[in-house]
Amino acid sequence: YAIAVLKTKLIVVTGHTLCGAVTATVKDVLSKEGMPTENLGIVVDNIRAAAEMAVETLPDAPLVQQVQLATKLNVFEAMKKMMKNSTIIRDGVASEELMLVGAVYNIEDGSLDWVGPHPEQEKI
Repeated sequence: YAIAVLKTKLIVVTGHTLCGAVTATVKDVLSKEGMPTENLGIVVDNIRAAAEMAVETLPDAPLVQQVQLATKLNVFEAMKKMMKNSTIIRDGVASEELMLVGAVYNIEDGSLDWVGPHPEQEKI
C-alpha cells in the first residue's frame, strides 16, 4: 500500500546493537548445542544465515565483533528477503523508483550506522 498508493520512495531496514536474538544465534552457531526452547529456535532460524556468515568470516574474533557483523549481515538478509518475496519492492528497486537501504541503530548512543543498499542488489 505504501509503495503502490502513497508512492513511498524509501524503505529503511534497521537492525540494532545489543540484540539478544542475534547474540543468542551467534552463540548457538559457535556452540552447536541448539536453542534451549523451540520458540527461540523459530526466532533464530531467521537470523541463522547471518550468524553463520559472521562466524565464518571472523572465526577467531571476540563474540562482540561476531555479533556486530551478524547484525549488519542480518539487515542485508532481511533486505534480500524483501526483494525476493515482493514484486513491487523488487521492481521498484530495479527501476530506481524505490530505494531500499539498511542501517544499524546503536542503542547505547542513539547513532545510526548507514550500511546502504544490499551489496548484491543488482543480482537479486
